[in-house]
Amino acid sequence: MTSRPTVGQRQPSQRSLSSTNVLQRPAPHRTLSQQFPSSSPTRRNNDGFVDLTLDGTDAPQGRYGTIPRMGGSRLRLEISEASHPDLVESPNPATGLTPNWRTPVTSGARSQHHFDVPTPSNFSPRALQEGGQNDSAIKPMPLPVRPKQHGPASTKKPRPVAGAVVKKDVRPKPYTLEVPAAAPRYPPNGHIDFFPWTGNHPEDQFSEPIIRGGYYDKSQMTPSESGTARPNIFPALKQKNGLQALSSIFTTVLAQRRAHGQITTSSTFKPPPRVTVTDTKREMWLKDLANPTISLRRLSRSIPHGIRGKVLLDQSLSKNIPIERAVWLAKCVGANELRSFRRKGVSGTFAMGGEAKWIRDFTVCVEQFLENLVGTCGEEEFRTKITYAIRLAAHFYAEHLLDREHYMEWLVSSLENSPQTKLPLWILVTQVYWKDLLQYRKYGRRLSAALLNHFAETANHPDQDILTPIVERLRELLKTLMASNPDSFVFPATWTKYREVIKSHLAPTDKSFQVVYEIIDRRSRRLSMPGPEKDNTPQQRLIQLLDSSLSGCFENDILKQCWKLDNDKATLLRVVLDWSTSLYRPGYAKIYIAARICRFWSRSDFDITAAILDFVASDACEQGRNKSSFYHLLCELARSEHFSVAMYLQWLVARGGIHDAMDVLPDGPCATRLLAELPTHNLLEALIPLHSTLLSRAGFFVDEEEERMRNCMAVINRSLPTMQANAVTEMDLDVVNVDDDINILIASLNRSSKSEIGLWLRHKVRVQMQQPNIPPRDNWDASPVKSNTSDITVTTFNQLRYYLELIEDYSMLADTLKLTASSNDIEVLASCADTINLHIKPLIAIGALSSLFDKLVTRMRVLAREQDGLPRAFLVSLSDLATRIPSQKVLAQQLSQELALSDRKTAVDACSPVSDHVATTQTSELDFVDEFEKILASGNSMDQATLDRLFHRVSEQLELSSAKSRQQQKEYAMLLARLRPFNCQYFDVLMSAWVARLLKLEERPSMMAVLGPLVALGCLSFSSIAASTKTVLEMESSMASSNSRTCQELVQLLLGPSDTTGAMDPEDIYRLRIKQKHTQMDCPEAVLTSLRQDLELSELAKPKGAALDTSVLIFGHDTFEVMQEYALLYPDMVVKALVLPLLKNGDSRAARVITTLIDKLLFRSQSNNEITTEAILDIANDLTLPFCQIKLESMFSGEDSVMAGTEDPRSGRLQAFDSAIEAAVNSGKTAWASIVPLLEVSIAQHLRRRSELQFLALFPSHKTASTFDFANMQSRLSHAANLLRIIDSTAYSVTTSQTTTGNTNIAQEILTTLNGVRLLLSGTQMMLIKETLISKWIPLLLTFITLHISEFEATKLGHEIRAKAILALSAILLDLQSLDLNTEAANDLVEQAYDLALHLVDDLPDEVRQQCIRSLHDTISSPQMHYLLSFQANPSEGLVLCHKEGTLSSGGEASKIGEKEKLTPFVLRRWEMLGEPTPNIGENDTSLNLTLFGARRG
Repeated sequence: MTSRPTVGQRQPSQRSLSSTNVLQRPAPHRTLSQQFPSSSPTRRNNDGFVDLTLDGTDAPQGRYGTIPRMGGSRLRLEISEASHPDLVESPNPATGLTPNWRTPVTSGARSQHHFDVPTPSNFSPRALQEGGQNDSAIKPMPLPVRPKQHGPASTKKPRPVAGAVVKKDVRPKPYTLEVPAAAPRYPPNGHIDFFPWTGNHPEDQFSEPIIRGGYYDKSQMTPSESGTARPNIFPALKQKNGLQALSSIFTTVLAQRRAHGQITTSSTFKPPPRVTVTDTKREMWLKDLANPTISLRRLSRSIPHGIRGKVLLDQSLSKNIPIERAVWLAKCVGANELRSFRRKGVSGTFAMGGEAKWIRDFTVCVEQFLENLVGTCGEEEFRTKITYAIRLAAHFYAEHLLDREHYMEWLVSSLENSPQTKLPLWILVTQVYWKDLLQYRKYGRRLSAALLNHFAETANHPDQDILTPIVERLRELLKTLMASNPDSFVFPATWTKYREVIKSHLAPTDKSFQVVYEIIDRRSRRLSMPGPEKDNTPQQRLIQLLDSSLSGCFENDILKQCWKLDNDKATLLRVVLDWSTSLYRPGYAKIYIAARICRFWSRSDFDITAAILDFVASDACEQGRNKSSFYHLLCELARSEHFSVAMYLQWLVARGGIHDAMDVLPDGPCATRLLAELPTHNLLEALIPLHSTLLSRAGFFVDEEEERMRNCMAVINRSLPTMQANAVTEMDLDVVNVDDDINILIASLNRSSKSEIGLWLRHKVRVQMQQPNIPPRDNWDASPVKSNTSDITVTTFNQLRYYLELIEDYSMLADTLKLTASSNDIEVLASCADTINLHIKPLIAIGALSSLFDKLVTRMRVLAREQDGLPRAFLVSLSDLATRIPSQKVLAQQLSQELALSDRKTAVDACSPVSDHVATTQTSELDFVDEFEKILASGNSMDQATLDRLFHRVSEQLELSSAKSRQQQKEYAMLLARLRPFNCQYFDVLMSAWVARLLKLEERPSMMAVLGPLVALGCLSFSSIAASTKTVLEMESSMASSNSRTCQELVQLLLGPSDTTGAMDPEDIYRLRIKQKHTQMDCPEAVLTSLRQDLELSELAKPKGAALDTSVLIFGHDTFEVMQEYALLYPDMVVKALVLPLLKNGDSRAARVITTLIDKLLFRSQSNNEITTEAILDIANDLTLPFCQIKLESMFSGEDSVMAGTEDPRSGRLQAFDSAIEAAVNSGKTAWASIVPLLEVSIAQHLRRRSELQFLALFPSHKTASTFDFANMQSRLSHAANLLRIIDSTAYSVTTSQTTTGNTNIAQEILTTLNGVRLLLSGTQMMLIKETLISKWIPLLLTFITLHISEFEATKLGHEIRAKAILALSAILLDLQSLDLNTEAANDLVEQAYDLALHLVDDLPDEVRQQCIRSLHDTISSPQMHYLLSFQANPSEGLVLCHKEGTLSSGGEASKIGEKEKLTPFVLRRWEMLGEPTPNIGENDTSLNLTLFGARRG
């Protein structure tokens, strides 16, 4: 019979712990270990599971008020249950809190019968565990127990617990039909013999057979199959449609199975509910969550309220909750929070905003959680905590539970701002998300920049040895990144900043990495901003390096730097030769610099002679050449045998020799005139006749040249009577009787003869210094002859110095100084120091300065020990020299202190003030000097009043003596020099006041006569004179004539010759030349200002008493070289301080003088013809750039209004300049590109704007595709390329443009042209047009856009234009890729377009970038587009739901029903993707609806 459930009986449904999809089962028996506490300590201390859904006391209660007894090992019993899945469960029900453990039954257990029911007499633990029953289940009569399956049910009543309060559930409950707990159940077949009564079961239909025999299942008796089924089946299969029939049967079976077994119920998923509990229960629940043996199915009944955000993360860390369980808890909390937004009744937009805000807040909590843990580095258990935190955050990220953009932004920012102490940790954290970060341009670029920045800081850190591990780690990371993601390093600004660090630390030895480095460097350089910041060529860098050495800062490192500039050494040597012998480089230092470079390069087995001969044979040797400098250089190289004269003779003979007298004239070709200029003293005797023969064929006789040289040597020999002659070399010079001027004689000699004279003079000095001092025969004395004593007096030395300076042989002068520096004569040593000071630049270039200075310092120390002090003259000269050597600053200070002590030292070591003896100064004029010397020697201190009285007395005597005796004037100047050390500061104030008063006198001597000796003696400086002159000019502005004279005399004092007045001795003249040279080098602006004032005032009145007109002085050799040096080193200063102020006066005399000076600086010839811009561009090259700049600035000085962008028409000069630039570009010249950046920005802007308009107008578009002219295409391409070169050279002016409208207009024009080219590329079908666009037009346009990146302004309109340009570039890129042209030009163009798009997108705002993503949504599947726009699609974004809707279609006779599919987006709620949602088991209770997949029941 069927069993019916008791009316009103409700039994709670249970679910297995180990599975979520099994059918419900009744709970098994409770053993005694569940009813009574276990005596085992382990079991007694095992906490029971707590149900957070119960109310009442803290102690959990049973369904009927009983207190459950938990005992035994839950883990062992669950394992036992898992090991016996096929056991039949007990039919007895269990209480609500009883864990549904299964009692294991061994296979060998005997059958249990009714008499095996345990009695109180056999309550042993074993028996109770095997056969015990729950007392609470009371039945009128138990069902029969099936053998070997279950024990009989117990009939004992439950024992009531004293004091227990039973709460009865009085809530109405709907009737549910449930399977009785006693119903036997077999897993394969379900419950046996249970049919709920419905009234229509066959068993309920009474009939006579049923009444008589009872109801039973009649099994169909089938005969046993003793044979094969082939006779029954094979005939049907033999038919034609047999196989089709069989297939249809199987298909029908499968369709029916699918239809009846498919899940059709709606989803019943709900996240675990949250309940408010006490802190104790919450802690217990969290501990259970941390225990992996407790199933999440139990914990999912409810979760405690209040665990969210930072609390959730902290609790997970502190309780060490497994990562998967912590993520499950976070999902449960998040699902409930997000569902709350949808339950509030707000619209979809606001709900989505709330959800996004909540996810953003949770992301911030995770970020702060990680930051706090990183800040605890070094604390206890830090490694365990940070590992857990990193893993937890990584799981959140992988499950898409975080706001990924905000999280990645935080990662990159943290790495960028990380200090070195936390850098390893942030690298570790960032590496977890390395792959995802590098898929976004905006994050990958910043990541690369951050790593480069940290690597540069650590690699150059003072504590590099400590930071070696992190340096090595960063090196490996950067190498890996650059090899795998080179696009992330294509950003020109940062790459330019760190490229040298990368090159020196990452790519010195690794050949494979060098290839990667060169590719990235090429791509970044292509995007770099051109103009003044663009790298120069090796030739230009060499010229800049050599020009810097002309300022006196030549060092030995320059030789190595020149060698390393380029591998083409022949080209570099041509540049050195061109620079050192150019008309546009002043001085003699350049010759010796070039000679040292050639000698240094010859040590590396470089053939100097062959390179020089190639230069001589070229046309460049005859253009702009200073031939005397060229011959001088080759003479120096031939003297040191670095240039082979014999090879030159062979080369000359091979060219055909010399046939015409014009070939050997001083202004003749360098290739042939060089034969007469080269020295022959070291030439082989066999080649001397060949040398003479070649010259004599051209009418140049060597004997005549030797005669002129002997005459010159004879004159020199007679002027040096005190020098002992060598009997061999000078035996026949005494018979030569020549009275000509030595200057005229030397000027008529060639370089070969001058070289011979230099060697001869050095030889005389060497012989003289090696012989002892033998007194004349008529002046014998008893003193013994001192050994190693020089017989060269200061007069002889000065004469020798004069001759060597006259023949311009500074290498022999250096040797002479080295020989005479060992002299014992103080005056000779002082003259040596002065000579070095005046010619410091050539001596530095020769490399002799350091050794000469050290030799003089050594002699000073030796003489100081021997003579107990040094004369003031030598100390002054040596101290002044030390101040000019940068490496001798400390010694210069020591010498200055020694000089101050020497000035204050008196002959009698007096200690009284000088004021005590001032009364004795009232003497006659003749005895004034002697008495003043006594006064100065009588004390070592002086107050200001005494200094004032003495100064005025001496200055009065100096004014009176200036017109009388030169000797008295020098003595008074020496007194002032002696007076200055007592109080230098106050003395300078008195001197400035006296100079100002002197300049105001109408009848006064010239500045050179009065102030020259004072400057030479060091008691007056040129800066003080200039300041006094400025004061006088401001006070007497109305006296034009006096002011003009003052300015002119100041210019003559600064730039003129030093011996025009005859008021000074040769020593004073030489020291004044030194002061002049120092002032010219140190104060160029003051010199230019004085010259400008002189030229301006000369217009107002002609000066009286001027020795030399400034307009004549300025074109003198020495002054012209000074102006040439200023124009070379300070072109901007020359323009601003001299040229522009004078040219403002229009057609004045000063303007004509300065124009003539500029023309001579550039063209070296004074011509009355107007110089045009074409002529300037023709002569322009790397050596003439500064002079061309000055000339062009002077030409455009009157066009300021036009340059400023007014509406005035363009001037004719600007039009001529435009035409000249275009002509120079068309002719292939390149020097103009270096001139334009040197001009004013306004000129560059004018030229750039004009070229831009012409350039864009040349481009074809889709509108002109039908009229595409191939015949005229090449000329248009050439014109566009030339215009692009002009734009490239003037692109630096883009950043300085202030016209916003102009920038927007050019950006719009660029966009229009780009779209036209894009449409033409995608629309045309002619391959010839496509090839022309790909190979010619598009590269030019991309380069043009690169030059105008700054035109896309940071405004709303500018960002829109930038975004449209990026879209156009993306379209061109996709079109090029679709063409599949595997050529080098196409690949380079794809790379160039992609790099330009990367460069443009870097400054694009996020909202505009999102618009670009929406515009390219259909074509954004390309990985390059994903990286470019920093977009990665959500994996669940493409999911859609397919809805089938029925449609009616009417036909002719009947209507047909069709189905129409409708696709709607499907939102995947990742926060609700829970593996263990709630304990309620349902057919479709998963987080993802099973009906979406057509799932079937298991």
